[in-house]
Amino acid sequence: MSQMDLVSQNLHKKNSAGQDISLTTQFVTEEELEKVNASFHAQRRLSFSFGIYFFLITLLIPFLSGTSEWWYGTPLIFGLTLNFWTTLLLFHIFYWVLAFIFVKRANRLEDQLNKR
Repeated sequence: MSQMDLVSQNLHKKNSAGQDISLTTQFVTEEELEKVNASFHAQRRLSFSFGIYFFLITLLIPFLSGTSEWWYGTPLIFGLTLNFWTTLLLFHIFYWVLAFIFVKRANRLEDQLNKR
C-alpha cells in the first residue's frame, strides 16, 4: 500500500453507521459556539453601523456639490467654498474622528466579550 493510500484511509475513517467521522465530530461545545456567534454578531453590528456612516457622508459631499449652491458657490474663508474646505480638510478630519471612535468602541466591545 502506498503512503498516499494510508493518508487517504486515515482522513476518511468511518464510524459504526458508515458516516465520515470528520463530518460528525464536534470540535467545540455548544456554549463556545454561542459565544463565537454572539461575538460575530456584535462585531458585525458595529462594523456595519460605522460603514453606513462612512457611506452616507461620502455620498453626501457629491450630492451637495451638485444640488446646493450655498455649498459650492458661496465663498466662506479666504474666498473658498464650503465644498472646497470639506474636500481639502474637513472630509479627512471627519474620517480620522470616525476611525478613532470606531477603534474605541471596538476595543470596548472586545473587553466586554472577553469578560464573558
